[in-house]
Amino acid sequence: MNPLVGAWELVGYEVPEASGEARYPLGARPLGQLLYSPDGYMSVHYMAGDRPLLASDNWRHTTDEEKLSAVRTYGGYSGRYTWLGDRVEHHVDASIHPNSVGRTFVRLVELTGTELVMRTGTPDPALPPTPVLRWRGRTGW
Repeated sequence: MNPLVGAWELVGYEVPEASGEARYPLGARPLGQLLYSPDGYMSVHYMAGDRPLLASDNWRHTTDEEKLSAVRTYGGYSGRYTWLGDRVEHHVDASIHPNSVGRTFVRLVELTGTELVMRTGTPDPALPPTPVLRWRGRTGW
């Protein structure tokens, strides 16, 4: 049985720093949803919880500045996934970031009850810090 299958709610998005402090690029209350289907598809969307509303309800009638501001606080992609027990591979078919299409993202997974913690790997001091995402299980499939 695959324990990832179902819907997950984002409850934390932090980037640990070498100093021991953490940054919260999406603020203290990020919003997001991660879905895993039983037949191998996934989708993830995440954003800052305090994004300001745009001047218009119609995306086509907003300024480029408003669109850029909205995109800076949003991320998401979808595709197939492979569950490997201690990690999951996300095979990206569509993404807000065009360079991600066709890539595979590996996420280290810790599951405790209804809590799912995901990391991109062991931090390398030579590379920028990587985020830690915390999810809470919502429903099974």
